[in-house]
Amino acid sequence: MHAAWKLLTIFALGVAELWAAAPAGALMGFHPLLVCVVAALGAVSGGTVVVLLGERVKAWLQKRRRDEKMEKKGGLLYRVWLRYGVIGWGLLAPLLVGSPLGAAFGLALGAHPRRLLAWLAAGSILWSVVFSLVSALGWRLLGH
Repeated sequence: MHAAWKLLTIFALGVAELWAAAPAGALMGFHPLLVCVVAALGAVSGGTVVVLLGERVKAWLQKRRRDEKMEKKGGLLYRVWLRYGVIGWGLLAPLLVGSPLGAAFGLALGAHPRRLLAWLAAGSILWSVVFSLVSALGWRLLGH
């Protein structure tokens, strides 16, 4: 597979499931720093697109009442939102649901778009670093 396609795959995994991007990059033989940057760019890009679509995404979610389902379940996601607000949400959403869905839920719950995006970016970078380090260390321990 050509390097550009591999990097695009890591980017797409960063958008969809950040936790999967770093192990995939390690398996593809890329340097952990490159994997970290590409995966974080993917996650931040996915969240940015959702925030830029803003009101349309919010209306779509509210129409389908996903925010009410999240609230009724009293699940982890809603508890994070209630307890830690946009900061906690932004830092944990890339890990728990991914940046795009985290952005959508954050908007539906009333987060200010710029503040939400800043904390989602911080969370995406944080988890990208963590997963890249863990993947690199694991790969090294396996003798590769």
